[in-house]
Amino acid sequence: MTRKPSVGFRGLPKPSYGTMSINGLSGEHSEPNGGEAMAAAASDSWFEDLIGSRHVRCPTCNGSGKIPKGQEDKLVALIPYSDNRLKPRRTKLYVCLAVFTTLLACGLLIFFLMPREVQVSNNSITGINVYVNKTQHVVWIYIESEVNVTNWNFFPVTMGQMSMQVLYHETVVGKSVTMATDQVPIRAHKQVKVAVNTTFDDSNNLAYVSELCSNPIDWVHHLILQLQITCSTSYLSHSENLTLTDYEYVDCGMVIPPITIPPGPLDQPLLSL
Repeated sequence: MTRKPSVGFRGLPKPSYGTMSINGLSGEHSEPNGGEAMAAAASDSWFEDLIGSRHVRCPTCNGSGKIPKGQEDKLVALIPYSDNRLKPRRTKLYVCLAVFTTLLACGLLIFFLMPREVQVSNNSITGINVYVNKTQHVVWIYIESEVNVTNWNFFPVTMGQMSMQVLYHETVVGKSVTMATDQVPIRAHKQVKVAVNTTFDDSNNLAYVSELCSNPIDWVHHLILQLQITCSTSYLSHSENLTLTDYEYVDCGMVIPPITIPPGPLDQPLLSL
């Protein structure tokens, strides 16, 4: 606090000197009264030095330092290493909790977004039409098959083109392409019906099949056909071709009455989802 100037020798005013309290002790040796105690409490936030400059107490110097008033936000305070503010509570708990949360989030993300297998399976041949021309030694077999596409992922899979190729004794006797642009839901499956026309004649050296299909012995006209199914899928900006090889028995002895012309070409195979 500031002392009022008093009149000195020959009426000249005495210079005023500031008093600075250190560690709660006043520069005056006299005991302060009630008014002086209130003034001392009010001057705890700032004080004047001997030259009249105002200063703010340094909050980390235990009252022994000073900061020029108005520069509190510009100066850096030094805090002792043993200060409790440098020792936050439960630091290990917060660090362990943050690490556990991060690992859990990464684990869940990997579990749900990791690509899983998309399976293609052939249920069975659902429909067969057999046409035999013994005169021209030609056999036409129309085949319908049901294909299952199973999605084991936690995200939908988009189907694209599906093709089926039929082979007899490693000779291609028919092929078809079907556009099955549809989505397989999460952890679900779709059924797709594909159809193909097969031909056994002199062009593929299988004209003798007409004799097999006309034979009255039951086991003779059982043909083993190899079905090669390819399905294109896409998910998460990734494309994949799924292949399936299956073998089916076809009885060509159950024929439609003999005809002299082949059935109409199958331009658009049947498709049902």
